[in-house]
Amino acid sequence: MRRNGILPFRQCTNIFRTDRFVSVQTLSGCSLVRAEDEGHVVHMEPEASDEELGRALLEALDQSRFFWPHDDPEFFKREKFDQSLRHWEDEMMRRSGCKTKREAYRDMDWCWAKRSEGAISISPHRREVGKPGYWQGLPPGRTVVMPETRDTAAVGAALRMALDRCE
Repeated sequence: MRRNGILPFRQCTNIFRTDRFVSVQTLSGCSLVRAEDEGHVVHMEPEASDEELGRALLEALDQSRFFWPHDDPEFFKREKFDQSLRHWEDEMMRRSGCKTKREAYRDMDWCWAKRSEGAISISPHRREVGKPGYWQGLPPGRTVVMPETRDTAAVGAALRMALDRCE
């Protein structure tokens, strides 16, 4: 948030990677963001090229909606968040062939990407051992930041770098 208390326009995504898949998921909202019920999700093979990764990330960011909670209070209800998460986990487990959440999250990397104020920033995270789906942010110095661009290969290379910084 800026000093004047106004949150700048931003578009956000989640990116998950395992040895079985890469998933790029659009997030919407403003200070609080979450996945849409039937939101934009791109699933790729783990060997996806930088260009494929970058295209998926830019498409997901393009689909992200920025709006205030009072504009759509239903969107921010906890039940809707839980439903969206369960849907994504079910689809992720189906696609990856995992039988349990623990197995699905075991070697998962997660980054949160944001496009705002002329830049794209991709923040890697650390998994909490023994707690599937629980994450901690890493120090700001681990975040990959680049000027806003439509160059899919450059965006994909930045995303790959951020994913490789996950712990």
